Amino acid sequence: MLTRPGSAPGSGWMRNLSDRLASGPADPRSLPRRYWIWYIAFMSFVLVILPLVQRRPMPSYDVRSYESSTHIAGLPLFASGATPVAIIAVGGRPRGVIAVGGIAVGVIAVGGLAAGGLAFGGLSLGFIALAGLAVGWRAIGGGAVGYRAFGGLAVGGYAYAGNGVAYGYHEACGRQKEKLIG
Repeated sequence: MLTRPGSAPGSGWMRNLSDRLASGPADPRSLPRRYWIWYIAFMSFVLVILPLVQRRPMPSYDVRSYESSTHIAGLPLFASGATPVAIIAVGGRPRGVIAVGGIAVGVIAVGGLAAGGLAFGGLSLGFIALAGLAVGWRAIGGGAVGYRAFGGLAVGGYAYAGNGVAYGYHEACGRQKEKLIG
């Protein structure tokens, strides 16, 4: 990476965004105890009691598989189903150049669990990963681990956390705690 003499290492736009988030208003006052009691009671009702009361037999869905007749390099252009393999694959466990589904593997992967060059999902592993928990060379998410990481908890070579916690080897920028590893 090229830098000018006397300039700080790392990505300027990530550092600026982290500084802007860190300088925002943070209310140190905690919420009243009765708020948390009502919140826990409401969530318990919604997530535990309501599903038990409204339990019905689960309908069985017949997953239909589809595969296009157009083939490129031996792979169908589009496929859908439980485990499709295609250039564009949509389904439960898709594999392809563009994969969209529950457990997606591809160059561009979108899913609950995503692995690929550009990965979007709840848990992503990729060259560029955007997720709740992102692991990759460039990782952006609630928890981000990578050479360049940006998130609530950022760990990596250059880590930027805004109001969160950042642990970085070369540079760390976070409001709550900064530490250079090494």
